[in-house]
Amino acid sequence: MQGTRMKIAVAGFQHETNSFAGTTAARSDFERPGGWPPFCAGAEMMEIISGAGTPASGALAAANATSVQVLPLLWCIGLPSGPVEDEAFEDIAEDICARFRVALSEGAQALYLDLHGAMATPSWSDAEGELLARLRRIAPAPFPIAASFDLHGNVSQSMVRDCTLLDCYRTYPHTDLKETGARVMNRLIDILRGRRAPAIAYRAVPYLASINDQCTFVEPTRSLLAHGERLEADDGIDCVSQFFGFPLADVPDAGPALVVQGRDAKAVEAAADALLERWMEAETLFATRFLSATSAVAQAMLLAAGAGTGPVVIADTQDNPGGGGTGDTTGMLRALVEAGARGAVMVHIADADASASAHEAGEGGVIDRVIGANLSAQYGAPLEGPWKVLRLGSGSFPGVGPMYRGNPIVLGPVALLERDDVKVIVAPRKMQASEPGLLSHLGLDPQELPILAVKSSVHFRGAYQEMARAIIPAIAPGAVEADLSSLPYQHALRRPARSVSPQTNPA
Repeated sequence: MQGTRMKIAVAGFQHETNSFAGTTAARSDFERPGGWPPFCAGAEMMEIISGAGTPASGALAAANATSVQVLPLLWCIGLPSGPVEDEAFEDIAEDICARFRVALSEGAQALYLDLHGAMATPSWSDAEGELLARLRRIAPAPFPIAASFDLHGNVSQSMVRDCTLLDCYRTYPHTDLKETGARVMNRLIDILRGRRAPAIAYRAVPYLASINDQCTFVEPTRSLLAHGERLEADDGIDCVSQFFGFPLADVPDAGPALVVQGRDAKAVEAAADALLERWMEAETLFATRFLSATSAVAQAMLLAAGAGTGPVVIADTQDNPGGGGTGDTTGMLRALVEAGARGAVMVHIADADASASAHEAGEGGVIDRVIGANLSAQYGAPLEGPWKVLRLGSGSFPGVGPMYRGNPIVLGPVALLERDDVKVIVAPRKMQASEPGLLSHLGLDPQELPILAVKSSVHFRGAYQEMARAIIPAIAPGAVEADLSSLPYQHALRRPARSVSPQTNPA
C-alpha cells in the first residue's frame, strides 16, 4: 500500500449483558447512555468520538497520525443491563453492515471495530460473534478486520476466527481505552503496509472469576498481566491478550479467555499453553471477601473517626450499573441512615421522579417522598423521607476521572439530598459511580468527605484509590451478584472459581 492513502472503515457497537439483571436494552438505550457519547454515524461520528475517552477515539488518533483516511460507519454503546433486544441488535448490526458495504464501494481496505465482547440477545448468545460473521460474509478473508475489546469480553472461538487481529484493555479499572484502540489500529495499519497477519492461539480458562476479583491493582490479575508482558518480549510474539470474562452473562462462552498472536506459530502456541497453566494455578486466589452493608457502615464509621485523611470508600458492589445493576437499590443508603453515618454521601440513586421533585422544591426546600427501588423492588423497598434539597445541578458536565475523561456526561437534572445528615445524589439516569465530576458538579470535594458510598465494583478505584483512607467492598442486595455459586446458570459451561458470602469482619 506504499504511495497511496490507506482507507480504513471504523465502527463501534458495545454492550455488556448481565443475564440475571431482569432488564433489557432497547434501541433507545443506545441513543444517549449516561457517561458515554451518544449514538453517532457518518461525519458526526468523527466529531463526537475524536474527543471522547473511548477505544475508537484512540484508533482515530492513530489513523490520523499516519494519514489514514477513516471511513466512519457508526458508533454506539448501551449501559450494561439484561439482554439486548433482538430488534435493537438487528437494527444496529444491519446498519453497520449496510454502511460497511458502502465503505467497500468507496475503497475501504480494512475495518476496525470497537466492541465489548460480552453482548447477548435472546437469539444470539454470542452477539459480537454473529456481527463479525456477518461482516466476514461481506468481506471474506484475507480482508483485514481488527477489533478492540473490553477486558471483560467473553471471547469466543468464532470471534477469533473472524478477526484478523484483536486485543483488549490491560487495566481494570479501565484507564487504557484509548491506548488499546490506538494499539489495535497501529497493528492493522502495519498489515496494510505489508506485515503478515499473525498466527493466533486461543485458550478458554475453565472457570468463572467474579468481577470483584479482577482488579488489576491486586493479585492474582496483576501477576497474570505481568507474565503476559514478559511473554510479549519474545520476538515471535506480537500480542498477549488476557480476557477476564464477564461471569454474569449466562452464555456458553462466559469466562476468561487467552489470545496470543505473533509471527512464530510455534511460539504463539507455546505461550498460550504457558499462560493457561498460570491461570490454572491462580484459580484459588480469586476469592474476595465482603462485609454486609451493616458491617461495612459500622467499620467505615470507626475508620472515619480515627486518624488519617481522605474518605472511607464503601463499594456497593451488587448494584453496580457498570455490571448491569439498576443503580437504584436502597440497601446501602438505608444502612448509612440507620447507623447515623453523619456526613456520608451516597453516589448515586437513579430516580427521575425524585430528581424532578427536588428541582420543583428548589434548593433549601424539602421533599417528603420515598426515593429509589423503582426498578429493583425485589432488592428492597424505597427509602422514605423527608429529604432536604441541598444543591441542584443540570447533570451535564465533562468527565474528569481516569475512565470517563473527555466524555460529555449527560445525566439530566441532578440533586443533592440530605436526611439525618446523610447525603445522597439522585439523577434521572444511572451511571457507575467512578466519575468524581458528578460530586464537584454539586459542590462536593470527595477528599473532604468522611464516608463515600459508591455504586461500583472496581472502576471507582481509578478515581479514589489514592485518596481513600480505606476501601471496603460490601454486599447489599442487587443484580450484580458477587457469589457466582448462587446464580441459576443454565448455559454457562464453566464453574465459579470461588463462592463468597458477606463477612462480619473486615477482609
